[in-house]
Amino acid sequence: MTIVNGVDIIKVSRIENLLNKERDRFLNKIFTQDEIEYIKIKDYNSQTVSGLFAAKEAISKLLGTGVGKVNWKHMEILHDKKGKPLVKLHNKGYKISKALNIENIKLSITHENEYALAFVTGETIKCQKDIIIPKYIKRMLPKREKDSHKGTYGRVGIIAGSKGMTGAPYLSAMAALRSGSGLVYAIVPDAISNILSVKLTEAIIKPIGNNIDHFTMDSVKEILKAIEGMEALAIGPGMGTDEERIELVKEILLTFHKPVVIDADGINCISKDNPDVLLNRQEPTIITPHPGEMSKLVKTRIEDIQKNRVEYSKYVSNRYKIITVLKGAGTIVSSEKGEVYVNTTGNAGMATAGSGDVLTGVIAGFLGQNIDPYKAAILGVYCHGLAGDLAEIDKGQYGMIARDILQNIPKSINKIQPL
Repeated sequence: MTIVNGVDIIKVSRIENLLNKERDRFLNKIFTQDEIEYIKIKDYNSQTVSGLFAAKEAISKLLGTGVGKVNWKHMEILHDKKGKPLVKLHNKGYKISKALNIENIKLSITHENEYALAFVTGETIKCQKDIIIPKYIKRMLPKREKDSHKGTYGRVGIIAGSKGMTGAPYLSAMAALRSGSGLVYAIVPDAISNILSVKLTEAIIKPIGNNIDHFTMDSVKEILKAIEGMEALAIGPGMGTDEERIELVKEILLTFHKPVVIDADGINCISKDNPDVLLNRQEPTIITPHPGEMSKLVKTRIEDIQKNRVEYSKYVSNRYKIITVLKGAGTIVSSEKGEVYVNTTGNAGMATAGSGDVLTGVIAGFLGQNIDPYKAAILGVYCHGLAGDLAEIDKGQYGMIARDILQNIPKSINKIQPL
């Protein structure tokens, strides 16, 4: 961690002259409405205004931009109940601070005779390696529109979980939210719904069945009702496998006519039954197997798959007309058209329980935002790996857990977005 700072000093008489000559024009140009209200409370005191002005100059120096690339209103000085100044960044100011990994910004304002002095500090973590985002990755992420609402960014359903496996639906649902989904529904067995209601504040919980520990065919109609109106679906994490759940997965895949991500036990279910069910879907389907799940799907040894990862990925995509995401070092994304992407982000610390559940949620979140399915898979894999690289800076590879990856998803997306 490195401490960075910015400092500025201004003569109070300069600000006093501006207040006397063109007060309203000056204030409206430099300050936000909340700041102007604070200045009014202080009876337009020239020392107060000078301190706020110097603070904004100091913050722009901290960010390394000066006032220009960030404008005056991208930086806002608020105050807590005790009158302590607090920094809030908006728009480009916020984006630049995140791109530079500047956090925990603290501001001090003081006055010395006829001068106002502002001093600001921030903490930044120096990346262990330069992160250069390929332009084709940046082009995959659409710009969010100002005139939009939560429905604009998709309704995503996460069908997951069973007794003892509450972490999987939590991680997938949170990852979908963190990747920009407008509405995320955690569709879980009733017996674990109370736990998910506590863990998931922002998601909508859809309990299925009556105090059941896991999904059964008796609840298939209830599930199909719950997923009506969804733009995308993820199915499988932590749901378990048996004859009923195998049949349940098949029924959902054949009935839901929108894009689906199949992961974990969802893949195991179709592997045990008949993978040809995938051929009966007319809508985009993405599977996200690790090598063990892939070996069950193609009835081949893990060792053989690992020696020929690209070939097996292409084979599965072509055979079943789907997008395949074969996880592991250098995750492979292949399409039914023969396209292949080999991911360059990620590290060995991501080989931890729940990491795949996070990836499933990220891809489903991008699908729900109507991003092209193949691009959504690539973008999801890239962001997920980059989040792992960012988590490594703080936690290292040995101490990294899935929640560390999850918490860095927004940072990874911020790095992909152009300033």
